[in-house]
Amino acid sequence: MQLETSATDFPSRSAMTSYLAGSDAYFGYAPVGQQWTAPGTLHSRSSMTWSASLPVSSAGYPRFGVYPLVAQVTSPSTPPGSARTFLPYWDQTSGSPAQKLDVSWVWPLIDQPQQDQPQQGLWACRQTLATSRLTTSLTPGGRLGGLLAAGLQYSTSTHLTWAVDPALLSDAAVMAHRYKVGGDAKCTHTTSMPASTDAATWLSQLRTATASDPMFVTPYADPDVSALTHSGLDTDISRAYALGNEVASTSLFRSFADIAWPDRGAADASVLTSLARDDQVKTTVLSSTLMPQVSNNTTFHPDDALAHVSTGIGTPMNVLLADSDLTALLGSAGADASPGAQFAVTQEFLAETAMVTAEAPNLPRSLVIAPPSRWSPSAAEAATLLQLTSAPWLRPVSLATLAAKAPRSAVKRAPLPSVAKAPLELSQNYTSTVKKARASAVLFGSLLYRPAPTDTQSLDAAVAVTESSAWRGSASPGGWLALTQLRSFLKDREMEVKIISGNKVLLAGTSGATPVSVFNGLPVPVQVKVHALVPLGSQLTITDPDTLIIAQPQTTTTVRMHVHSAALGSTQLQLQLVTAKGIPLPGKLQPFSVQATRYGRALLILIGAALGVLVLTSLARWVRRGLKDGATGKDGPGNQDGAGGREGARLELAQAELTKDRE
Repeated sequence: MQLETSATDFPSRSAMTSYLAGSDAYFGYAPVGQQWTAPGTLHSRSSMTWSASLPVSSAGYPRFGVYPLVAQVTSPSTPPGSARTFLPYWDQTSGSPAQKLDVSWVWPLIDQPQQDQPQQGLWACRQTLATSRLTTSLTPGGRLGGLLAAGLQYSTSTHLTWAVDPALLSDAAVMAHRYKVGGDAKCTHTTSMPASTDAATWLSQLRTATASDPMFVTPYADPDVSALTHSGLDTDISRAYALGNEVASTSLFRSFADIAWPDRGAADASVLTSLARDDQVKTTVLSSTLMPQVSNNTTFHPDDALAHVSTGIGTPMNVLLADSDLTALLGSAGADASPGAQFAVTQEFLAETAMVTAEAPNLPRSLVIAPPSRWSPSAAEAATLLQLTSAPWLRPVSLATLAAKAPRSAVKRAPLPSVAKAPLELSQNYTSTVKKARASAVLFGSLLYRPAPTDTQSLDAAVAVTESSAWRGSASPGGWLALTQLRSFLKDREMEVKIISGNKVLLAGTSGATPVSVFNGLPVPVQVKVHALVPLGSQLTITDPDTLIIAQPQTTTTVRMHVHSAALGSTQLQLQLVTAKGIPLPGKLQPFSVQATRYGRALLILIGAALGVLVLTSLARWVRRGLKDGATGKDGPGNQDGAGGREGARLELAQAELTKDRE
């Protein structure tokens, strides 16, 4: 194995790309350093580790820049092989740049959200996660564990800016105690899991070690802001921002920068307007491909990461353009990559930063480095990439510090498109179903009587999970599953509140009151109204419609519905439960028949007549009794029977009176 190099440096980043693709137009290679000879036979499908060094003085590099370095392998029995990389060269004494390059890191702690159903208070699914994928990710050697460890190690020296999804904080908090995994919309068939010490430690380290580090949080669950804006769900972005800030501030005990970072750095002018209007965002990190330079000639114009745009509401927005080439390079770094592949990424990363500086070494410029939001390097590679930010041609600064500076490049940029679909944006079919889930969540929220703030937050969080950018592209089945389960969850609970009533009522006249019962099967109080749907043209009226009913948990509440009919006969109604705001609850309408008759008025007349007859009969009886008593008293002393005769006569009269009464 022999190293080869050239004393001619690369003139541009595009020349570096051509070199990696195999073009040798610029260079004449010469061997440098000592050869390395394999100590034995290299067998088929096997590997050996080699190392070599070269004296820089023998390479003849004339100045600061990036130079080609080739490892050429020869063997008597096989064709030669080669591998190409870059070698940045810095000489403090000669040819060093007058201006260092300001470099800002976005360091993401974002994952797929795992709480796809409400988690607080009344919910049966609390302390439940959709999958167990975070179990290994939060360990010291896992993806999130490695990113946190590397970031903590170099956060001070690199001034990196943490980008944290509050949903991840919430998921880790669930895992810090005993929790469940899986299950269905009824919260059954779950798997119990022990409390995760790794999750608790991860949260604690993030909370204590980043207290003073620059940090911003995404909206809760890192929603697809492009898809939501294009679907008219701007208010959901605002809800996710408000919820995210509340969850993150409660968990981390700190405030955050007002920076937005759409997934893949993709957003159009309408998205920026939505962010500025509803969420008061002042700085947005976008991909550099969205606002390329506009030039009428081939003259090189040094680029800069900082730009300004005016939103659709007239407010200014700072735009930090993350270098798209570096984003793609970092995205190729995987934890399962070979050591050679990982070395290639780190070496090219270092060379790219040097080349950006060397393109305009005497101008103050900036570079934003933003890996993919769900980046998955090895812990060692993540640490190495951050450590390379200490290169002598770089000056680390935070995003907020960079955004506070005025743009330093006079290059004209292409404007953002007014409306443009982002790569892998959630489909219109998907967001239409999200709208239905949101409507169901709003319905259920208005059903609850004086809900606790945690319950309201839990509903918003469950909807935000279905809107996550994590479900873009090949991950869409996970989003559809979360969406389906949430809708089933809400529908099942809405059906727990229902009408219990007979199907028919008979009015003893044209007016009356009938009892209607409402059963609340939920463990919390609800507020509903019983709404009667009266056919058009009917002469039936409800005198006190839509009375608000406060139904306590697991109880039946009965109210009286007053009905009046201007006409006799039967009328078919339908009863329906609605929320306090008049939104109908799902479920079948309850049929209800009202029969109005004349029997009520006729019965009153009969009762009045009977009372009149009774009064007249009683008066007549007393009159006859008085007349007979007077006739008996006229016998006086001529009555031969004396007292005994009078008593006998009175008994006969009494018997006669009883006989008449019986008749």
